[in-house]
Amino acid sequence: MKEILIGSIDQFTTFPVEVQLDRDLYFLMQVDDDQYNLYSSVCPHGGYTVDLIDGELECPLHGWTFEVHTGRCHNVPSARLASYNVILRDNQLFAQMA
Repeated sequence: MKEILIGSIDQFTTFPVEVQLDRDLYFLMQVDDDQYNLYSSVCPHGGYTVDLIDGELECPLHGWTFEVHTGRCHNVPSARLASYNVILRDNQLFAQMA
């Protein structure tokens, strides 16, 4: 499994937050005090980019919205954003990418 540095935990003060890894955008979520997840910004329906609008995740193409803590689609519960585990080590957040 490949680990990619997201950044220092100190640089993130609010969640969800957009982060860019290489050329791709993701959403970093805080699940609880020391647990984090990373979600793809690619809609599983049409491949369009999901936007962060007022703390909500929404695909502007067809109006699909996604739960910020699970990536589950509100419109089609069997659909969800791709997710990746995030680990906190030495005050740094690392995404565990396949």
